[in-house]
Amino acid sequence: MQNSRINDWLTLIANIAVVGGIVFLAIEIRQNNELLRSESRQTLVANDVTSLTANIENADVFARLVSGEDLSADDQLRLSFMFMLDLRNREFEYFQYTNGLLDEETWLAYRHVIVVNHSTDYGRKWWDEIGRGIVDPAFADLVDDLLVDVQPDDTYRRMATWADD
Repeated sequence: MQNSRINDWLTLIANIAVVGGIVFLAIEIRQNNELLRSESRQTLVANDVTSLTANIENADVFARLVSGEDLSADDQLRLSFMFMLDLRNREFEYFQYTNGLLDEETWLAYRHVIVVNHSTDYGRKWWDEIGRGIVDPAFADLVDDLLVDVQPDDTYRRMATWADD
């Protein structure tokens, strides 16, 4: 009888320890997920800063793009690198979103850059000639769907003329 009570108590203690371990593990997993989201967000911001810095350094190309001037081979090459950098960022963000590390509202805001860059004549031609072939096929399908029947975006023109009267 005494051994049975000791076994019952040991079993109860062991069960409590297992439950405590599971609770501790759940807390650790939650903290790890929060850390992953934070690191992902930091990477997204760093990627955007890199893109914006490159775009600032090439503002003259965007000015010619906005004005409707023909782009030289050098301009097209510089624009290609900028489009490629932005497209890779959007692809990274898309996979962060599909893996649950980026919320939908944020993803939709980032995704809009695809429309800004690739709904214009130059942007669409670049997508058709180059962009589609350098990204994951699932992401390429998403971009194709996004660009179906979309009107050309005028963000770059508005950025270049927002202070005009």
